[in-house]
Amino acid sequence: MLGLPHGASPALVLDAYRRLMKVHHPDRNGGSPESTARAQEIQLAFEELRARPVPEGTLEERLAKLEAELGEREPTPRGPDPSVVRVNSLIDGLDDLASSIDKFS
Repeated sequence: MLGLPHGASPALVLDAYRRLMKVHHPDRNGGSPESTARAQEIQLAFEELRARPVPEGTLEERLAKLEAELGEREPTPRGPDPSVVRVNSLIDGLDDLASSIDKFS
């Protein structure tokens, strides 16, 4: 809505907001419904961006921190899933039942 790249600084957000509001403000455009709607959209986008916390550090620093956190965790040991074991035992039971029925025919 504001035409900003992802992760734009608060100063860029404020500059884009002011620039767009000068163009689309209802008082400048005679209060037309289109300009009023556009100004409201710009206002909502600005408020949304201002409400987000400013990330700490650069993108590279945040990625390095995330990779370090992920590298520290031990993979969880995986065993057989209980639901798979149950289904397999049911299938084995059906196979045994089918072979028993085949003996009688």
